Amino acid sequence: MSALTHGYQHWTGTSTSIWQRRVAIARQGLRLCWRSRLLKIVFAIVWVSALGLLAFHFLVGQLLSPESALLGYIAENFGERAKAVVDGLAAWILLYPDVSVDGLYRFTFSYASQLYGAISFYAVALFVPKLISHDLSSRAILVYNSKALSRFDYLLGKFGIVFSLLSALTIAPLVVVWFLGNAMSPDWSFFWHGFPALVTALAVGLITVTSIGLFALAVSSLAKRTSTATAFWILAWVVSGFVAGASSRVFSWGRYLSPANCLREISTQLYNVAGVVEHAKDVLPFFRSTLESLPRKSSILAATPTESIWVPVVFLCGFCALALLAISKRVQPE
Repeated sequence: MSALTHGYQHWTGTSTSIWQRRVAIARQGLRLCWRSRLLKIVFAIVWVSALGLLAFHFLVGQLLSPESALLGYIAENFGERAKAVVDGLAAWILLYPDVSVDGLYRFTFSYASQLYGAISFYAVALFVPKLISHDLSSRAILVYNSKALSRFDYLLGKFGIVFSLLSALTIAPLVVVWFLGNAMSPDWSFFWHGFPALVTALAVGLITVTSIGLFALAVSSLAKRTSTATAFWILAWVVSGFVAGASSRVFSWGRYLSPANCLREISTQLYNVAGVVEHAKDVLPFFRSTLESLPRKSSILAATPTESIWVPVVFLCGFCALALLAISKRVQPE
């Protein structure tokens, strides 16, 4: 029977592109996730801490300005000796910005990345049911499959939700701190000297966001109901930590059985704060003696990691491959 007998009319409007359809999936998912009040609180915590980090870099910039009111305040309230120490630190930074500025940003960004990575875990727990679990339980995935969308398009749209949210939590704050911190510095060359630290922060952020995004989609696809997706996410993260802790007592690589440990080790290796400190000891006058006067338990004196970065990278790639396998098995056209 001809379709014309049923009143079929060819669509004469403007067709949307495939990328517009992918973006539509991500945009609708972001709207659903942003309804969570707890998620908004998590974002507020991250960006308030970013403002605190920016204030710290602003104070460092003020110490480098001879006419700064902060120097006068230090001399007035803490004495000329304290001001002399601050002037010495400022001289180090101004004379050796390639070491000092890069080291300062690596040091602050390394701790900020670890903090934001931990917060991302809690953020995912708040919106993981709204990724794939919601579509599977409500059978909405049948509607997606009936449209001109492939499984890849559907998953790309869902990944866009996780990537956008986690990027706003882990990458965007550091980029803003780097730009505004250098903009308020006394020398425009600080942009150039701090650029390697920014590249490292972007690399760590992209690895973290991509990995956690894949894990979140895998857990969300394995949960048959939205009510269990959050429990699955927390349970998987906690169990992997216990397994890694127990295995590390038998095998040196056992600690990498936890994705969180892999991400933490990769971040430490890429920032290489201890290596920057060792380099500064050889370059900056009196820096070695200054550090040696600090308590030995200070983390800044930690030795440079000797284990290869490829060990946690291989384990992390294995976890990502398992996540992709789980997603492909669960999200199939019906």
